[in-house]
Amino acid sequence: MATPDSDQEFQDAMNALGTLISGKARGDGKTWKDAFDYMQVYLERLDLDKRLSDLNVVHVAGTKGKGSTCAMVDSILRSCGYKTGLFTSPHLWDVRERIQLNGQPVSREVFLREFWKCYKRLEDQADEMVGKAAYFRFLTLLGLQTFLAEEVDVAILEVGLGGRLDATNVIRAPFACGITPLGYDHMAVLGHTLPEIAGEKAGILKPGCPAFTVPQPADAMAVIEAKAKSVGAPLTVVPSLEEYEGGAVLELGLAGQHQRSNAALAISLAAAWEAQRARQLGTSGAADAAAQAEAAERRAALVAGRQLPAEYREGLRACHWPGRAQLVEVPNEDVGDLSNGAVGAAKSPSRLSFYLDGAHTEESMATCATWFADAVGTPGQGPAAGSNGAAVETQRVLLFNCLQEREPQRLLRPLTEVLRERGVPMHQALFVPADSSYSSLGPRSGALDLSWQQSIQRAWEEAVRHFPSLAAFGAHGAQRSVVAPSISSALDWLRTCVRERPNVRVQVLVTGSLYLVGDVLKHLSKYL
Repeated sequence: MATPDSDQEFQDAMNALGTLISGKARGDGKTWKDAFDYMQVYLERLDLDKRLSDLNVVHVAGTKGKGSTCAMVDSILRSCGYKTGLFTSPHLWDVRERIQLNGQPVSREVFLREFWKCYKRLEDQADEMVGKAAYFRFLTLLGLQTFLAEEVDVAILEVGLGGRLDATNVIRAPFACGITPLGYDHMAVLGHTLPEIAGEKAGILKPGCPAFTVPQPADAMAVIEAKAKSVGAPLTVVPSLEEYEGGAVLELGLAGQHQRSNAALAISLAAAWEAQRARQLGTSGAADAAAQAEAAERRAALVAGRQLPAEYREGLRACHWPGRAQLVEVPNEDVGDLSNGAVGAAKSPSRLSFYLDGAHTEESMATCATWFADAVGTPGQGPAAGSNGAAVETQRVLLFNCLQEREPQRLLRPLTEVLRERGVPMHQALFVPADSSYSSLGPRSGALDLSWQQSIQRAWEEAVRHFPSLAAFGAHGAQRSVVAPSISSALDWLRTCVRERPNVRVQVLVTGSLYLVGDVLKHLSKYL
């Protein structure tokens, strides 16, 4: 349980961490290469350079699905009985989410112990040539230090940006590397063509390290194959999930058809790691090493034969990854519907549901729209009648924001196209500023500026000019799109609309930014 003293120490740590934020344009060196080279200096200052070889790493790069794939690898290997460490980014509302032990954010006690150890050593040794580590590099170092201190069996690392010059790429001999589907993102840093982007992502491949990828566009695949050959990394394009199912559909804890590709990659990565682990255990003198090695070899052999061990099935089923294809339903009593309180009354399905997905690229927006269309089109998803017996009308609302480095029209176009094709119109769009951003920790400060949200609104109106518009929404009618001053005001408005119209069910798609999704989840935390 948190105490006032621990709360203050944690806030002190957040304040110190906030001073390391430098923005995305460039690291604290003259170039990204300089910034990456500094990582070796930081490793030496923390005495991590010689200890990194003690970590048994799965390293994952890609444009889409990196975090989900890492989460599935983590869940599979936990189901096999291993102690896992998982490093991902960004976090949704607590920075400790980035560093997880056995599927849970690291405890405050462990976080603070390792945070101050790393922060003070790097601060004390900073000089004019190499100063303190910037935000993401510091958190990477903190994650590595924490995994070593907690003696995890496996460390699963998600690349932050790119791969070749990413802070996580200090691992010299990972057990397995993976590349998820590639697309266009961070082009100012990674390049403007898929081959250029693929070259950066493939920079994580290492000599002798088994490498895996999903089917990629031909020009990107050619680059990955060439890189694998040049460094001597055996590369495999993973089989589809169908090849493991034998006619029976696997149950995935993560929703959406796109997760099947991520699951297929996760299976191959977990099995490759287990095969390497079995060889490692074979040279160990530990009493139970032989039994552990035999179990790992058995599971890896089953996967090689296109069969899934029970532990892998359970890991895929139990995997949870917040903010990605996530559904949160608000109980009707919390929006003023008292019909559920009647003695003996059947509990009605929620009339206010949030579908949250942190999609923020063109490809992921199309994937998000497909998931949403599938989810809201599920038979029996909502009530047939309201509390007064009248038929229920479904209204769909988009709650959207994106970072200013994005082009909103490019993100909104695939969203509207998929929804139009699927016959799932949006009746209302709300554009709101996120409570937080990558440029600071904690809430925004300063005068409210909604000019960015207004520009997104204009892009939306242009994108949906020919989109079918249904009845006005809200107690007194409403415009098709609205800029709201805050997330809390948008959520209050949605609750009011549901409360004042008992025969309306509202389905809210929250997307465009993981920062927005995280902030909305924070507001909805009592329902998680």
